[in-house]
Amino acid sequence: MFDTRIHQTSAWFLFISVITAYLVMALWYPLAYIWATYEDLYGEWLQVYLFLLAFLISLYVTSRASRYRWFFVLLALACFYTFMEEISWGQRVFSFASPEFFKSKNLQGETNLHNFLVGPYATQMKAVIEYLLAAALSVYGFLYPLLLRLDWHPAQWLERKGVAAPPFYLAPFFLTAGFFELGILSFNEAEVAEVLVGLAMAIMALHYAFCLRHGLNIHKAKEWTATGGRASRLGVGIIVIPLVAGLASFGSTQALYASSAKRQKIDSRIENGIQKFAGRYTRFEQWDTAVRLRQILHERKPTSLSRLRNLAKAHRLAGNDEAFNDYLNRALQASQKKYQKAPGSTTNNRNMVRVYRMLGNSEKAQFHLQKALRIGQKRVEKRPDSAAAAYSLGQTFALMGRDADAFKQYKRAYEIRPTKSRYRKAYLKFKVRLSP
Repeated sequence: MFDTRIHQTSAWFLFISVITAYLVMALWYPLAYIWATYEDLYGEWLQVYLFLLAFLISLYVTSRASRYRWFFVLLALACFYTFMEEISWGQRVFSFASPEFFKSKNLQGETNLHNFLVGPYATQMKAVIEYLLAAALSVYGFLYPLLLRLDWHPAQWLERKGVAAPPFYLAPFFLTAGFFELGILSFNEAEVAEVLVGLAMAIMALHYAFCLRHGLNIHKAKEWTATGGRASRLGVGIIVIPLVAGLASFGSTQALYASSAKRQKIDSRIENGIQKFAGRYTRFEQWDTAVRLRQILHERKPTSLSRLRNLAKAHRLAGNDEAFNDYLNRALQASQKKYQKAPGSTTNNRNMVRVYRMLGNSEKAQFHLQKALRIGQKRVEKRPDSAAAAYSLGQTFALMGRDADAFKQYKRAYEIRPTKSRYRKAYLKFKVRLSP
């Protein structure tokens, strides 16, 4: 009995291990969680290799004579497409520049297709796709094999036509992935979902390959008899899949990080992740973790005024009044020093606005805000074709809470220079914010 169920035990062990690992990292090791969920790092490369293994195993299944052959041809193509999309069709490996069309139209400026529809912005299209994907994973990975076990005739008809159903023991993978795809926690859990889906697809393909090779009932392991211990090989194979993908993921990440040019991009991406996760931990009232992440950012770039202010805010939320006053005073002194050197800079005036607002000095904050507005408007009048001038004025309007005016300027900057990622992100962010 144990021999015919060891593959199920192995799969459930993997599922629990993956969920536990990500949960532990999210709760206590935020930097590790970032490395496990951000682009070009361990987690994303793990997805890449899981889908690559699913592709290769599916190809093997197509070599076996069965009614499922056409289905695994399609699955192999889908896994190959997913694998190539994850590496932006080689861009993440060879670092070639995106064509102008992709730079301006793709939500992340990358050479792939899925980011034309989804990206780091909460668009209506993205929400629709997320719900459709969650529903598809739940129906295919849980409902279909369940109805097949219940001998529902339409499900049996689909199975006879060669629509391969995942083994029912993989249902936790699909259901959890479907939930994570919705992004309800806003904690990059969609990346965990992709790991679960890639792992489930690879295990499913391996399960079919094993059963077809040994002439076993695909959906009724309890009928496996006289396997001579061969069923345990399936359990071992299930464990081997993430080990191979994990080792390949480690090697790829380390190889990329060994390149000075790529290391700089990765470090920048990690800092961006730390910035975002500091805000996310704040929303979950994990004050100490938020402070720790803000401190890391400050230490990496101690001259950054925004990082000083954010660190001060984090300490205030954590109830560390002494540290809050200390870092806020540092931010004030640094802002005043920059302002004295260039009082006509809109950036310096906006910095003064932000720090005076934190100090509760609305009079001085308003003075610098109006000054930044006057300077910005004059720049736009003198240089109507300058994307930088329009973007700067948009920042001032945003600081004033005039989102509609900010959007107009961001849109103008984007239209002048659509390939500039900073302008594209600001435009799309406010487009979403102002959408009904």
